[in-house]
Amino acid sequence: MVDITLFEVHLDGSEFTANAPGVGGSDEEATDESDSDGAPLGLFAVLALVVLAVAAVAAKKMGGGSDDEPTV
Repeated sequence: MVDITLFEVHLDGSEFTANAPGVGGSDEEATDESDSDGAPLGLFAVLALVVLAVAAVAAKKMGGGSDDEPTV
């Protein structure tokens, strides 16, 4: 059998730290900031799907068929 490795990660001696901006603040500050971020991502996703569906239906209606269709 053939042994194929696509990704190989070596983490010997690595250190992971949490030094991102805003880390270390209280939980109350984090919840206050997250509540005022604006519209949720889910709302944008649903809106994008609705717009895509409407565009697909409009393209299908406007596209029509070819004039070479046989008549019976």
